[in-house]
Amino acid sequence: MANKILITGAAGFIGRKLSDSLEKVGKSVVQVDNLSETPLIEPKPELLVKDVQNITSEEIRDYQIDTIVHLAAKKNVKDSFYNLDNSVENYEMTIKLFNAALNSNVKNFFLASTCEIFGFQKNDLNEDSLFKPHSPYAVSKVANEYLANVYMMLKNDLKITSLNFFNTYGPTEGLDAVIPNFINKAIENKNIVIEGDGKQARDFTYIDDTVDLLIKIIDSNKYFRSINIGSGQKTTIIQIIDTLKEFFPNLSIEHTQARPNEIKYFVADNSLIRQNFLFNPRVKIEDGISKVIEFHKLK
Repeated sequence: MANKILITGAAGFIGRKLSDSLEKVGKSVVQVDNLSETPLIEPKPELLVKDVQNITSEEIRDYQIDTIVHLAAKKNVKDSFYNLDNSVENYEMTIKLFNAALNSNVKNFFLASTCEIFGFQKNDLNEDSLFKPHSPYAVSKVANEYLANVYMMLKNDLKITSLNFFNTYGPTEGLDAVIPNFINKAIENKNIVIEGDGKQARDFTYIDDTVDLLIKIIDSNKYFRSINIGSGQKTTIIQIIDTLKEFFPNLSIEHTQARPNEIKYFVADNSLIRQNFLFNPRVKIEDGISKVIEFHKLK
C-alpha cells in the first residue's frame, strides 16, 4: 500500500487528475512535469518543473518515495515517425528513472504503457498478447517493457507493473487526441479531418473511470506484471462522428490518407481488472463526449 507517491507527467491529462484524486483520499503526492506540453488547466503551485531524466535517487530518498507512477512520455503516434528524438526520450527518461528507483527505497513502480505495443491482432488484447509495434512510439514502449524486466532481476523487492492504457479520454485531454480535436473543430465550425475511411476503432474509457481504477490498483496488495486499462468496448471514428452530429448537426467532414501503419482496431480484454478490481465503467461514450463538449464550450 502506497505511502508517498511520485507521479511523473503530473501536469498532464491523466497525471493531473490522478494526483488530485489521490490527494483527496489522503495520499501524499510529489508531482513532476517539465511542461514541455502546455496543459489545458493551470499547473498546481507545488509542481516540480523538471525533466524526468534529472530525478535522482537522492531526491527519491529525501522525499521518502515508496511508489512511482511514471506517466510522462512523448505519446503522439503519428508524430513519432517524423520526430525520432521523441522515442529516444521515452526510453532515456524511463531507464534513468528505473535506475534512480533501483538505488532508493521504491517498492512499487507503475509504468504507463499502451495498447500500441500489441499492434493489430484479430482477437481482443489481453496482458499476454504478443508485442507487435507498428510505430517508433510503440517500439519505445516495448523497449521499456524489457527494461522493466531487467530492473526487476536486479532488485528482487522492486515490483514493476505496466499499465496498458487503451485511449482514456475526457475534458482536459490534449487537443492532439481524436475526441477533443473533433470537438474543437466542431465548435469553431472548421472541417473535421478523418484519416482514412473512419472505420478504424479504439477502446475508449472516460477519465473518471480510469482514475478510479488506478487508485484501486495503486492501493492494492495484489501484484500483476501487466494490467490492461480499457473498457472492453470498440468504438469507430464514424461512431464518434455520428454522436457529434447530435450536438453539431452541420458538421463538415473531409477525409485524408490513413496514418502510416494505421491499426484497424484495439479492444482490451479487461477480464483481469473486472475480476480483481471490480472494474465496471460508469460513463458511456455518448455521455463522456457530452462532458468534453461542455468543457470546451465553457473555455
